[in-house]
Amino acid sequence: MPKNPTDDDLLQARLESGVPIDAVDITNDFMFAYVMRDPGLCMELLEYLLPGRKIHQIRYLSEDGTETVESAQPEPQKSLAGAFDKRGVRLDVYLDDGKSIFNVELQVAPERAIAQRARLYQAHIDIHQLDRGQNFDELRPSFVIFICKFDPFGKGLYRYEFENICRDADGLALNDETYKLFFNTKGIKGDISENLRSLLEYMNDTKAYPVGETSCDLIKKIEQAVGMARQNDDWRRAFVTYQIHQRQAELRGEERGIAIGEKRGIAIGEERGEQRAKREIVKQMLSNNLPVELIARISGLSVSEITALQGQ
Repeated sequence: MPKNPTDDDLLQARLESGVPIDAVDITNDFMFAYVMRDPGLCMELLEYLLPGRKIHQIRYLSEDGTETVESAQPEPQKSLAGAFDKRGVRLDVYLDDGKSIFNVELQVAPERAIAQRARLYQAHIDIHQLDRGQNFDELRPSFVIFICKFDPFGKGLYRYEFENICRDADGLALNDETYKLFFNTKGIKGDISENLRSLLEYMNDTKAYPVGETSCDLIKKIEQAVGMARQNDDWRRAFVTYQIHQRQAELRGEERGIAIGEKRGIAIGEERGEQRAKREIVKQMLSNNLPVELIARISGLSVSEITALQGQ
């Protein structure tokens, strides 16, 4: 049975993450997933990012496509999001308003293959939309949304929006209703609302942004939610456990990859390490007496899978 996180573990997690737990902000992916599990905040964020769309209801979708309908204002301590990698695909917030499906991803570090990542997320969304026997025209519109703390395409725009069009006929859209949007916190050009511009500036540097002077209510709500999370014992334990085991998984993956000496070996090692780390994290949370339902939300495992790990 893995031991409970100690003060030494907490210190080590701080050193390895480079961020003290009390300084974790909305741009940390674990925190972002947690805060956006509040459907009220998530709906408001989507309406900033997609002006003109009114989001009436949020259903959070698990990896297997099952839905969880959240109340308008859940208790923060009960809304830890699934912040662990799932089959190599991280869906920070994967939700459904009943008409369209949205994947909202926070991307802090530049990534050369961000377009391919968006493509993979699109496939992940679509594969869970249809059951066997359903028609293709039952696929709903889907939006893959990245909020980037860097300029993903180097054009200085606040927003880059893509959809499939014909290169040989001007104005001819494929109309497959798939959209990919990239928001650039370092943008300087483009027609966006003042609230969205403020939100992007805030996410670009939360420490320097004058939250007390802003007229953007969403920024204030996010700051409040972040502060509540940092004071929440369950969130703090989950965050520390996550940081420790993520680092351990990375080290195990690196060691296996080096031993094999091939890129394929590195990928296999990391994936197996992450899956093993996830199980160890669940055992850790069980040993800390966290509720099984809460652990299911955090890890993405089913209640039966978590129950099977009890006593191991």
